Amino acid sequence: MVLGKEGKTLRGTHSTKEFSKLWRPAQNPEIELLSASFQRFEFSRHWHDELAIGVIESGAEGLFYRGNNLVVPQHQIVAINPSEVHTGFSGCEQGWRYRMFYLPPEFIASHFQASEKHVEPVINTSLIRDPALFGLLLQCHMALEVPSLDLTQSSLLTLALEQLFTQYGTAKSDRDITGKATDRTKQVRDYLHDHWQENVSLEALETVSGLTKFQLIRYFKAHYGLTPHQFLLLLKVQKAKGLLMSGHSCVDTALSCGFFDQSHFTRNFKRAFGVPPKHYMV
Repeated sequence: MVLGKEGKTLRGTHSTKEFSKLWRPAQNPEIELLSASFQRFEFSRHWHDELAIGVIESGAEGLFYRGNNLVVPQHQIVAINPSEVHTGFSGCEQGWRYRMFYLPPEFIASHFQASEKHVEPVINTSLIRDPALFGLLLQCHMALEVPSLDLTQSSLLTLALEQLFTQYGTAKSDRDITGKATDRTKQVRDYLHDHWQENVSLEALETVSGLTKFQLIRYFKAHYGLTPHQFLLLLKVQKAKGLLMSGHSCVDTALSCGFFDQSHFTRNFKRAFGVPPKHYMV
């Protein structure tokens, strides 16, 4: 196993019971992501220049942090603020499987800049039990690991950061939805209908609506019950359903609807209709 000076793996490593993978997503190369499973491995005392946010998928992680030994069980979130010395070790016999976000302070500042909010890159509590946020962070991390639409990755990251910093940091949520904002969400909806075959970006929707990414995601979901990326994926699978019914192959349908690959198409089609596309073809 190859470790950096702060104890993080520099490349993917695998063994019978342990593995680790560290990478930077193409769309957000400023941040680092770690996916790992450890049983016997222990991190030495170290710190990160970034804000470290982790989700424990299974088992339990132990860590020495701020003078105390803590145990973070599965399905909970751990937050380690920049420059805080800590360790990491197994908190139970089976070890722990987890995913980490390493978020530089300057990335956090720039991410919230459009919202005109000054957000400190710190979280007020080290252990967070919040099933909704846990699920959102996990979904976001997984979307940044596999081929996904730009809008999916950007939206999930924006939603996760806003929820994290609004509830456990310094950001404040503006929940007012005006008639003007509602009209602008309709512009976003119409744009998605007109460009459903494309890999639409969050930046394009900001330009169309005149809203910040935080506003347009919040207002769109409040009005339609879906985030823009969920709406776009639903448009794609609905169009795909029609193509399959007219005799198109799964491969041609996936390409025509703008999915990254066959697995991306299959995953989202089954999520919407309960069966994979090959079982839907008539």
